[in-house]
Amino acid sequence: MNTVLRSLAISICAALISACAAQSPSTTAPALEGVNAPIAPASRLIDRGIGIPAAGEIAPDFSYTLTDGSTVRLSELQGQRVVLNFWATWCLPCREEMPLFEAALAREDDLVVLAVNRNETPAAIEGYAAETGVRLPLIADSAGAISDRYGVTSLPITYFINRDGTVSVRQFGAISETVLAQRIEDLQ
Repeated sequence: MNTVLRSLAISICAALISACAAQSPSTTAPALEGVNAPIAPASRLIDRGIGIPAAGEIAPDFSYTLTDGSTVRLSELQGQRVVLNFWATWCLPCREEMPLFEAALAREDDLVVLAVNRNETPAAIEGYAAETGVRLPLIADSAGAISDRYGVTSLPITYFINRDGTVSVRQFGAISETVLAQRIEDLQ
């Protein structure tokens, strides 16, 4: 009896392994119906510096790859003002400020808003986008390398980056509409 159970268990394991091996892993997530946000399921820290970036320093560079396969680097956005928000789907203040970022993006010229998600899966991010209808680029930082480089230890944290790629200011915690408008206006 023991040998029969062992043989059965080995057969089931072999079948499962074969089924898993037959599916090639995807490096990009498929686009979801009803999701309007550009989702970046893959990101990579490029800058390997140390220390939290301070005002006046060049913002640490990273890249993100969207579901359509296009890759963007933060450094390629020079010439535009950038709002770099670190967030998570479970963070209530993060959820509350997301519409403010969308409104700012809609009314401001040469403004880019990037929402870097700390330590969640692309599937969780896609679910959030489908649920809320957000349209901002949502970037998965599943391993937390980008967040770590920016010194993100609590959420939300937002960096405001000048047109020349330097950090203007770092905002801790949720942001109000008034403060957001002022921070964007102060960007050079």
